[in-house]
Amino acid sequence: MTLAGVKNIFLVFGYGIPKNIFRDENYNFYLKMVFNRIYDFAVENKDSRPLIICSGGRTDCFPPYRRMEGEEMVKFLKKLSQRPGLKQTTKDWSFMPENKSIFTLENFLGCQKLLKKKKINKANLFIFCEKTRAQRVRILAGKIFSVKYDLKIIPVDFDVSANRYLEPEFLAKKEQVILRYDLWALKRPGNFKKYHKFFKEKFQFLRKAGPKAHVKAVKEWWEKEILELKKIK
Repeated sequence: MTLAGVKNIFLVFGYGIPKNIFRDENYNFYLKMVFNRIYDFAVENKDSRPLIICSGGRTDCFPPYRRMEGEEMVKFLKKLSQRPGLKQTTKDWSFMPENKSIFTLENFLGCQKLLKKKKINKANLFIFCEKTRAQRVRILAGKIFSVKYDLKIIPVDFDVSANRYLEPEFLAKKEQVILRYDLWALKRPGNFKKYHKFFKEKFQFLRKAGPKAHVKAVKEWWEKEILELKKIK
Protein backbone atom coordinates (compact mmCIF):
# COMPACT_ATOMS: atom_id res chain seq x y z
CA MET A 1 0.00 0.00 0.00
CA THR A 2 1.31 3.40 -0.95
CA LEU A 3 1.88 5.90 1.86
CA ALA A 4 1.61 8.96 -0.36
CA GLY A 5 -0.57 11.59 1.24
CA VAL A 6 -0.38 10.18 4.77
CA LYS A 7 -1.20 13.04 7.15
CA ASN A 8 -1.38 11.38 10.57
CA ILE A 9 1.33 9.12 11.94
CA PHE A 10 1.23 7.35 15.29
CA LEU A 11 4.48 6.16 16.88
CA VAL A 12 4.03 3.44 19.49
CA PHE A 13 7.15 2.81 21.57
CA GLY A 14 7.67 -0.64 23.06
CA TYR A 15 8.77 -1.56 26.58
CA GLY A 16 10.21 -5.05 26.46
CA ILE A 17 8.62 -8.27 25.25
CA PRO A 18 6.41 -10.34 27.55
CA LYS A 19 6.13 -14.10 27.22
CA ASN A 20 2.75 -13.70 25.54
CA ILE A 21 1.80 -10.19 24.45
CA PHE A 22 -1.86 -11.16 24.09
CA ARG A 23 -2.06 -12.15 27.77
CA ASP A 24 0.28 -9.64 29.39
CA GLU A 25 -1.56 -7.20 31.66
CA ASN A 26 0.62 -4.17 30.94
CA TYR A 27 0.69 -4.58 27.17
CA ASN A 28 -3.03 -5.31 27.00
CA PHE A 29 -3.78 -2.07 28.81
CA TYR A 30 -1.21 -0.07 26.86
CA LEU A 31 -2.04 -1.21 23.35
CA LYS A 32 -5.81 -1.21 23.83
CA MET A 33 -5.60 2.39 25.07
CA VAL A 34 -3.38 3.24 22.10
CA PHE A 35 -5.77 1.57 19.66
CA ASN A 36 -8.80 3.39 21.04
CA ARG A 37 -7.05 6.78 20.82
CA ILE A 38 -6.08 6.13 17.20
CA TYR A 39 -9.56 4.84 16.36
CA ASP A 40 -11.30 7.85 17.91
CA PHE A 41 -8.97 10.26 16.13
CA ALA A 42 -9.41 8.51 12.78
CA VAL A 43 -13.20 8.55 13.05
CA GLU A 44 -13.49 12.12 14.34
CA ASN A 45 -11.10 13.47 11.69
CA LYS A 46 -12.35 11.24 8.87
CA ASP A 47 -8.88 9.81 8.31
CA SER A 48 -9.19 6.36 6.78
CA ARG A 49 -5.43 5.92 6.21
CA PRO A 50 -3.38 6.60 9.35
CA LEU A 51 0.11 5.12 9.60
CA ILE A 52 0.96 3.29 12.83
CA ILE A 53 4.65 2.60 13.46
CA CYS A 54 5.41 0.23 16.34
CA SER A 55 8.97 0.75 17.48
CA GLY A 56 11.23 -1.71 19.27
CA GLY A 57 13.86 -4.28 18.43
CA ARG A 58 15.26 -7.52 19.76
CA THR A 59 14.85 -7.08 23.52
CA ASP A 60 13.34 -10.52 24.09
CA CYS A 61 14.37 -11.95 27.47
CA PHE A 62 12.89 -15.39 26.75
CA PRO A 63 14.99 -17.98 24.89
CA PRO A 64 15.79 -18.13 22.01
CA TYR A 65 15.69 -14.28 22.18
CA ARG A 66 14.46 -13.81 18.60
CA ARG A 67 11.25 -11.80 18.93
CA MET A 68 11.13 -8.05 18.34
CA GLU A 69 9.00 -5.48 20.14
CA GLY A 70 7.79 -3.70 17.02
CA GLU A 71 6.64 -6.89 15.33
CA GLU A 72 4.88 -8.17 18.46
CA MET A 73 2.98 -4.90 18.88
CA VAL A 74 1.95 -4.87 15.22
CA LYS A 75 0.47 -8.36 15.68
CA PHE A 76 -1.55 -7.16 18.67
CA LEU A 77 -2.86 -3.97 17.04
CA LYS A 78 -3.67 -5.71 13.77
CA LYS A 79 -5.70 -8.30 15.66
CA LEU A 80 -7.66 -5.53 17.38
CA SER A 81 -8.28 -3.82 14.05
CA GLN A 82 -9.70 -6.99 12.50
CA ARG A 83 -12.46 -7.53 15.05
CA PRO A 84 -16.06 -7.70 13.77
CA GLY A 85 -17.57 -4.27 13.22
CA LEU A 86 -14.19 -2.53 12.83
CA LYS A 87 -12.90 -3.81 9.51
CA GLN A 88 -14.69 -1.21 7.42
CA THR A 89 -13.08 1.60 9.42
CA THR A 90 -9.60 0.06 9.73
CA LYS A 91 -9.21 -1.76 6.40
CA ASP A 92 -6.86 0.91 4.99
CA TRP A 93 -4.81 1.49 8.14
CA SER A 94 -1.08 0.90 7.65
CA PHE A 95 0.95 -0.90 10.32
CA MET A 96 4.73 -0.86 10.17
CA PRO A 97 7.31 -2.29 12.61
CA GLU A 98 10.55 -0.50 13.42
CA ASN A 99 12.59 -3.43 14.70
CA LYS A 100 16.16 -2.18 15.20
CA SER A 101 15.95 -0.03 18.35
CA ILE A 102 16.65 -1.25 21.88
CA PHE A 103 16.20 1.99 23.87
CA THR A 104 14.13 5.17 23.69
CA LEU A 105 16.60 7.33 21.77
CA GLU A 106 16.92 4.59 19.16
CA ASN A 107 13.11 4.41 18.94
CA PHE A 108 13.16 8.01 17.76
CA LEU A 109 16.04 7.61 15.34
CA GLY A 110 14.64 4.38 13.92
CA CYS A 111 11.25 5.98 13.28
CA GLN A 112 12.90 9.05 11.78
CA LYS A 113 14.84 6.80 9.40
CA LEU A 114 11.64 5.01 8.33
CA LEU A 115 9.86 8.29 7.63
CA LYS A 116 12.79 9.49 5.52
CA LYS A 117 12.84 6.20 3.62
CA LYS A 118 9.13 6.57 2.88
CA LYS A 119 9.69 10.24 1.94
CA ILE A 120 7.19 11.47 4.52
CA ASN A 121 8.59 14.88 5.38
CA LYS A 122 5.52 16.56 6.82
CA ALA A 123 2.72 15.15 9.00
CA ASN A 124 0.97 15.21 12.32
CA LEU A 125 3.08 13.01 14.58
CA PHE A 126 1.51 11.42 17.66
CA ILE A 127 3.93 9.67 20.02
CA PHE A 128 2.67 7.18 22.62
CA CYS A 129 4.92 6.49 25.60
CA GLU A 130 4.89 5.30 29.20
CA LYS A 131 3.84 8.11 31.55
CA THR A 132 6.97 8.42 33.71
CA ARG A 133 9.07 9.00 30.56
CA ALA A 134 6.83 11.64 29.00
CA GLN A 135 9.03 14.68 29.68
CA ARG A 136 12.14 12.99 28.28
CA VAL A 137 10.19 11.82 25.23
CA ARG A 138 8.89 15.36 24.69
CA ILE A 139 12.41 16.84 24.78
CA LEU A 140 13.89 14.20 22.48
CA ALA A 141 11.02 14.56 20.00
CA GLY A 142 11.74 18.27 19.72
CA LYS A 143 15.45 17.60 19.17
CA ILE A 144 15.07 14.90 16.53
CA PHE A 145 12.06 15.76 14.37
CA SER A 146 11.98 18.83 12.14
CA VAL A 147 9.49 21.65 12.57
CA LYS A 148 7.54 20.24 9.62
CA TYR A 149 6.13 17.62 11.97
CA ASP A 150 3.35 18.74 14.28
CA LEU A 151 4.24 16.82 17.47
CA LYS A 152 1.89 15.55 20.16
CA ILE A 153 3.09 13.38 23.03
CA ILE A 154 0.49 11.01 24.51
CA PRO A 155 1.58 9.48 27.85
CA VAL A 156 -0.17 6.27 28.89
CA ASP A 157 0.03 5.22 32.55
CA PHE A 158 -0.20 1.49 31.87
CA ASP A 159 2.61 0.00 33.96
CA VAL A 160 1.46 -1.85 37.09
CA SER A 161 4.73 -3.67 37.74
CA ALA A 162 6.68 -3.01 40.95
CA ASN A 163 9.06 -0.66 39.12
CA ARG A 164 6.22 1.77 38.41
CA TYR A 165 5.79 2.31 42.16
CA LEU A 166 9.37 3.10 43.11
CA GLU A 167 9.96 6.35 44.96
CA PRO A 168 8.99 9.37 42.81
CA GLU A 169 12.34 10.99 43.58
CA PHE A 170 14.16 7.92 42.27
CA LEU A 171 12.10 7.80 39.06
CA ALA A 172 12.64 11.52 38.45
CA LYS A 173 16.39 11.23 39.02
CA LYS A 174 16.58 8.24 36.71
CA GLU A 175 14.86 10.15 33.93
CA GLN A 176 17.11 13.20 34.40
CA VAL A 177 20.26 11.09 34.18
CA ILE A 178 19.09 9.14 31.13
CA LEU A 179 18.08 12.34 29.33
CA ARG A 180 21.50 13.83 29.97
CA TYR A 181 23.13 10.81 28.34
CA ASP A 182 20.56 10.68 25.52
CA LEU A 183 21.66 14.20 24.59
CA TRP A 184 25.32 13.23 25.06
CA ALA A 185 24.85 10.30 22.65
CA LEU A 186 23.40 12.60 20.00
CA LYS A 187 26.49 14.79 19.90
CA ARG A 188 28.91 12.35 18.24
CA PRO A 189 28.74 8.95 16.49
CA GLY A 190 31.35 7.64 18.93
CA ASN A 191 29.16 8.59 21.89
CA PHE A 192 26.15 6.91 20.34
CA LYS A 193 28.11 3.71 19.68
CA LYS A 194 29.12 3.51 23.36
CA TYR A 195 25.55 4.20 24.45
CA HIS A 196 24.17 1.44 22.24
CA LYS A 197 26.73 -0.99 23.65
CA PHE A 198 25.67 -0.02 27.15
CA PHE A 199 22.06 -1.00 26.45
CA LYS A 200 23.08 -4.24 24.79
CA GLU A 201 24.84 -5.09 28.04
CA LYS A 202 21.64 -4.25 29.90
CA PHE A 203 19.70 -6.92 28.02
CA GLN A 204 22.46 -9.44 28.50
CA PHE A 205 22.17 -8.74 32.24
CA LEU A 206 18.38 -9.17 32.20
CA ARG A 207 18.57 -12.40 30.21
CA LYS A 208 21.08 -13.81 32.64
CA ALA A 209 18.81 -12.91 35.57
CA GLY A 210 15.93 -14.76 33.91
CA PRO A 211 12.21 -13.97 33.54
CA LYS A 212 11.29 -14.74 37.15
CA ALA A 213 13.76 -12.18 38.49
CA HIS A 214 13.12 -9.63 35.75
CA VAL A 215 11.48 -6.88 37.83
CA LYS A 216 14.16 -7.10 40.52
CA ALA A 217 16.91 -7.17 37.90
CA VAL A 218 15.58 -4.05 36.18
CA LYS A 219 15.60 -2.12 39.47
CA GLU A 220 19.12 -3.36 40.21
CA TRP A 221 20.28 -2.22 36.78
CA TRP A 222 18.84 1.27 37.26
CA GLU A 223 20.45 1.62 40.66
CA LYS A 224 23.91 0.27 39.87
CA GLU A 225 24.40 1.14 36.23
CA ILE A 226 22.01 3.77 34.87
CA LEU A 227 22.37 6.25 37.68
CA GLU A 228 26.16 6.09 37.55
CA LEU A 229 26.58 5.20 33.86
CA LYS A 230 30.12 4.10 34.60
CA LYS A 231 30.43 2.01 31.48
CA ILE A 232 30.14 4.88 29.04
CA LYS A 233 32.06 7.59 30.88
